Amino acid sequence: MAMLRSLLLLFIVFSMGNAEVKKCPYGWTNSGVRCYKFFSQAVSWITAERKCQSLDANLASVHSKIEHDFLLSLLPSTTRCWFGLHDGEQEGEWLWTDGTPFDYTHWAPGQPDGLQIENCGEFNFQNNRWNDADCLTTLGYVCAKYL
Repeated sequence: MAMLRSLLLLFIVFSMGNAEVKKCPYGWTNSGVRCYKFFSQAVSWITAERKCQSLDANLASVHSKIEHDFLLSLLPSTTRCWFGLHDGEQEGEWLWTDGTPFDYTHWAPGQPDGLQIENCGEFNFQNNRWNDADCLTTLGYVCAKYL
């Protein structure tokens, strides 16, 4: 019986040793079940989303104050950047590029202001808030990918 327990214990240890531990790629930062990375290269919103997609990611979505503050910690202070928010399909109906629910907001006062050409989400606007901006504006961006 002791031999059987020892063999079972060895099997469990070796099985656990072979289990894949998912980690963020080099240069990405983990928070929860996602990895994030800020890119300082200034590009349009659609170019930013395409660059994220080329890395098996999307522009970052935000679902809580904790996640919002975490994203701020990735940016150089007062750096404005793109994240995955847009209302390009229907004016005023905000969506995340990763398809997750739009369940949290942190708009700057008076935003979104509903200008027809401002269909893309800008992060870290006036006092760390969100803004709707012209998608052709060039900014850095934050990508997020699931582990």
